[in-house]
Amino acid sequence: MPAIDLIFSEKNIIGNLVGSYSDLTELMTLAGEGRVRLATAFYPFDEINQAIADLHHGRVKGRAVLIP
Repeated sequence: MPAIDLIFSEKNIIGNLVGSYSDLTELMTLAGEGRVRLATAFYPFDEINQAIADLHHGRVKGRAVLIP
């Protein structure tokens, strides 16, 4: 991906360590239907250092998401 695209537009980067892409899309559909709960911790962007520290020390269950 060209760096200029990252600078001038909003991008979502989604990754998955286990399962296939199809598994991930099925999971997201189930989550959208409220049939599973995703463990997510949200941090304002200005708390990025706290988010990194929480991840490093194992205080985040699931995913940490930065909110601009």
